[in-house]
Amino acid sequence: MNTSKEFIWLFDYDLTLYTSEERYVLDSLDKRITEYVRKTLNENFENASRIRKEYLAEYGTTLAGLRICHGVLPDDFFDFIHVPEYLIYPPFSKERKAILESLPGKKIVFTNGRADWCEAGLLSMKIDSLFDAVFDLKAMDWEGKPASSAYEKMESFLKNLNMNVCSKNIVFLDDACRNLQEAKAKGWTTVLVAPNLKDEFADYSISSILDLPQILPSIL
Repeated sequence: MNTSKEFIWLFDYDLTLYTSEERYVLDSLDKRITEYVRKTLNENFENASRIRKEYLAEYGTTLAGLRICHGVLPDDFFDFIHVPEYLIYPPFSKERKAILESLPGKKIVFTNGRADWCEAGLLSMKIDSLFDAVFDLKAMDWEGKPASSAYEKMESFLKNLNMNVCSKNIVFLDDACRNLQEAKAKGWTTVLVAPNLKDEFADYSISSILDLPQILPSIL
């Protein structure tokens, strides 16, 4: 029988901890990524935007495509795109904070971004104190979700934090269907957070984190 203290909640950051209605947050980052692609590959903005999307679809992240195809250094990429003056962060939501506060157990961000982007967003939403850690792409040795190594490194990270790591007690929330398959194979409880989407590897599907209370009794 599960107890409250055994639960481990793993949250993707972008479009998971903030909603699709706050898409403008990610749009601000995407513009910086496109600008990096434009600058690095000497393309016009339209072609750079197309390349950004193609690499995202093919490799899981734009950075992965840039590394494989052009030898881009990850920290160079993130240092360029994470300049605060060009970015927008999610606003505070009393409802979002209350939902997260109600969750029993540990909460960790599991993201294909670098920690500084997520940490700035958590601070903006005033939920930074609710999370025990941010496990980012750098901690995954730059090979992020959906690569199986990312999930293995996450489990090792949890054990190093002396958490009671049992697959049935891990709840993983992500807005990308492709990121759920490996989690499901590991026995984690999977929650797809995306409007009007279903997926065979999702145990639950909700439109946004604000709908989490609807499925919480079943998970617990």
